[in-house]
Amino acid sequence: MLKYLPYYLQYEPLIQRGNEGFVHHMLLYECVEAPESTILFESYVSHRGTACYGPNMPAIWEKCLTPVLAWAIGSQGEMFPSHVGLPLAEDHRSTFFMLETHYDNPMFRSAVDSSGVRVFYSNKLREYDGGMLVSGITVTPLHVIPPRQPQYHTVGYCNSLCTQRMFPQTGIKVVSVLLHSHLAGRKMKLRHIRDKQELSLIAKDDNYDFNYQQSRTLQTEVLVLPGDELITECAYQTLNRTDPTLGGYSTRQEMCLAFLLYYPRTSMASCLSMTPVKYFFETFGVKKFYNITMDAVERMFLKLGPSDNEQLNEQVRLLTYSTSTTSTSPSFPVRGDDMDQDVNNRAIYTLQQMKDFSEDQGPGVGGGSLLAQLVIKEPKEFCDKTFMSHLHELPWEEQLLTQRIEDTLMRGQHMVFCRRWDDELVIPAMFSMFPNITKSQDMTSCQSCCKDRSQQGNTATQLATLSSLTVLLYCCILLLQSRRDCYSP
Repeated sequence: MLKYLPYYLQYEPLIQRGNEGFVHHMLLYECVEAPESTILFESYVSHRGTACYGPNMPAIWEKCLTPVLAWAIGSQGEMFPSHVGLPLAEDHRSTFFMLETHYDNPMFRSAVDSSGVRVFYSNKLREYDGGMLVSGITVTPLHVIPPRQPQYHTVGYCNSLCTQRMFPQTGIKVVSVLLHSHLAGRKMKLRHIRDKQELSLIAKDDNYDFNYQQSRTLQTEVLVLPGDELITECAYQTLNRTDPTLGGYSTRQEMCLAFLLYYPRTSMASCLSMTPVKYFFETFGVKKFYNITMDAVERMFLKLGPSDNEQLNEQVRLLTYSTSTTSTSPSFPVRGDDMDQDVNNRAIYTLQQMKDFSEDQGPGVGGGSLLAQLVIKEPKEFCDKTFMSHLHELPWEEQLLTQRIEDTLMRGQHMVFCRRWDDELVIPAMFSMFPNITKSQDMTSCQSCCKDRSQQGNTATQLATLSSLTVLLYCCILLLQSRRDCYSP
């Protein structure tokens, strides 16, 4: 809690010794508060923490939506350039934060963790107020990556309507980018489109390493104008996997996200996309499910919150046709700190707390409890199979089929979600066709324009002038294969 106007300038991770393999990534959010809610936030300053978005999480914590920093495994932290800082305690009000920690514990080992981040700040005014936004694919089981593939691509699309509405007339300048996917990720890039013309890549990593996820500073800041479009593209390798991989929070599931540090700050928090639900099932040849309409299926993946999610899951359990071919996710024991694991698993939102859909899948590579309960009625050739069984049985080794699915999902329809800090949609979620892009002749590899923030040299003299604010987690038991715990220090 800060009672003067500092600028956040740098952070470094504080990972508890021995827990390096558990702590997958951490996100720090600023809590957007009304003046009268200060007392409520103050009452949680010493809270021990709880499972994110579960029944025990205080409702007011859902006001903690503004991303401040994103740390992932392998990163040593980040220092902002000398002309950019993230303002804290604006309007001379206290600033509260929520630290969200993602754990990966596939062996269900018991442990206590107190990892966190150390934030450095200064009272010295910076020339520009900076901000962070997220671009890419929303975390959803509809993000499907086939097995046995040497390379398979997916994209997240931020359209021109979002940037036109959210960016100032003079545009924003991107300072650094953190690219994030999981174990199957091999290549990532952040593409920049203007008037259907592709400009130089903002960021690129052709040798993505899950264990080294460092924010990369651009040698030359990139100007993104209102009306420009952003495409986050990921390439995966699944040669040793026999089951489809779905989007999710486990390291054995997948993500495709880019975290951008930029200035001047706007109220934009994220621009994410997903394959429209009906279009997704059409791509895989499915027309109808037993006892549930496609409109209802769509609502299951575009639900409003945990209570809706719970009701819809119950509806599927009661209505879907039971067959011997139904595939189910493994069951795991619930251990530890009085959380309802089943409710928590079905209540997880996207990485940026979007409320359009939830993870809702099992802990394995395939997962997808909803997809495993939907039983196909039409067409007849797929009749009585669950959708997950259908995905498993597709002949993914046939390159023409796999290429067609990849092209259809990449270059077809995308549902775009453009959101502000307060989690409100700036414009209604919309269907957008992937743009027909002309590549610029002067495009250059971002490998020549990006460098690791950690290679900027000795920062001791800069750190000596800063105060340090240590944000630590309170003790919690690591229970889940992939779980998020939230803290409001």
